[in-house]
Amino acid sequence: MAAVAGVSPTTVSHALSGKRAVSEATRERIMRAIEELDYRPNLVASGLRKQRTHTIALLVADIANPYYPAVARGVHDVVNADGYVILIGNTDGDGDAERSLAREMLARGVDGLIIQPMSSKPAELRSIVGPSFPLVVVSEVDQTMYADAVGTDDAVGIGAAVRHLAEAGIRDVGFISGPELQAPGPGPVRLAAFQAASSALGLPVRDDWIVHTTFTRDGGFSAGAALLALDERPRALLCANDLIAIGVLDAARAARLRVPEDLAVVGFDDIETADLVSPRLTTVMNPAADLGAACARALLRRIELGPDAPYERTTLHTRLVLRASA
Repeated sequence: MAAVAGVSPTTVSHALSGKRAVSEATRERIMRAIEELDYRPNLVASGLRKQRTHTIALLVADIANPYYPAVARGVHDVVNADGYVILIGNTDGDGDAERSLAREMLARGVDGLIIQPMSSKPAELRSIVGPSFPLVVVSEVDQTMYADAVGTDDAVGIGAAVRHLAEAGIRDVGFISGPELQAPGPGPVRLAAFQAASSALGLPVRDDWIVHTTFTRDGGFSAGAALLALDERPRALLCANDLIAIGVLDAARAARLRVPEDLAVVGFDDIETADLVSPRLTTVMNPAADLGAACARALLRRIELGPDAPYERTTLHTRLVLRASA
């Protein structure tokens, strides 16, 4: 193709990448040659030469949860501008799946990996991908001894939700968390924040008002129904994500309870659906697209800097969004 255009292969590369200036006349000759030859760049061969494939992997817990497509969009918008494409894997928050997919993506030659580990320790992931591989973990706690990390100040958002309920005169607050065995995931962090904020405000923290379930609407319904069936039920339920909270709204409706008059409900994430359900869901805004973008920038920075630069952590802010459910 370079011969047809009458230029060197290097000039063709500069014209296609846009990284070096090429005269408009030369660019037009190259584009005519591309059209004449029906040229398609061989990314595999290019990757072998450059030791890069310009692909990255994003592993999420549940692609059906509207939070994660928003994260993926944030990642895409950043890396796509730099010529990268994304491979997305769904782990269901299962440790074996997280580790297996990490190995699979590594075998496929991705240039870097972004993952929110729900059941795997970041140290385990680092041992799988090796000491120099670009890795970004989404974590609510500092994991920068193993990888670049991006997280949110979940405790701030949970604290604001508990204070809002207390200021409304609601003292009897329960909490619905994610699966009980999720040691590194967001569920334990948000539960601990709820317990700390409640204790600081002098609110009772009752073990029978704390339950674990899946991060799904069905999980929220079953956990909510169980709590609402208690002889002494909580006056409000704070939920570890919005899907759980929406399931609680379903359970309250089935129990003929009014929200928020009989039961106040607060979610976490502020997915788009939170503003569409009835009543509209009060929730903690968790900036999904911004988090994805921050992860992407951290990964691209690591790819460029190499393994010797110190790991960095980025923390994004949460805030309480007041609507009709609490």
